[in-house]
Amino acid sequence: MPNYWLSEYSSPDDEEMPDEEMPEEEPEDEEDPDDPEEKLNDRQKMMYEQYEQCVEMHGKFDQTSGGNGAHYAPASKNPFIKEGLVCSNCVYFMGGQGCEIVAGKIEANAICKLWIIPEELLGNKK
Repeated sequence: MPNYWLSEYSSPDDEEMPDEEMPEEEPEDEEDPDDPEEKLNDRQKMMYEQYEQCVEMHGKFDQTSGGNGAHYAPASKNPFIKEGLVCSNCVYFMGGQGCEIVAGKIEANAICKLWIIPEELLGNKK
């Protein structure tokens, strides 16, 4: 015996309902040459994602050398400036005096232990 309950039922409003337009999704595979993340190697990309997740769960790192610290060194104490190991080259640096993962004011020529800098910006290429 056929089930007419579902197959034959139609609402008077069925024909009046407009088709819902779905917004177009942007393809995620497009590369942006100005995006510093595009210049990272696979290990650096994984580190970037892991630090981002950590900050989402626990908040930003502080600038101390404690367990929640980034071991931040201001520009005056950064011995690696000539090698390109500076916050302004790091993918987390937001310009001005901000960082995505380290709290507080961040100097452009400072450094911390959490840096992720594309290889092309490092001065000690071999």
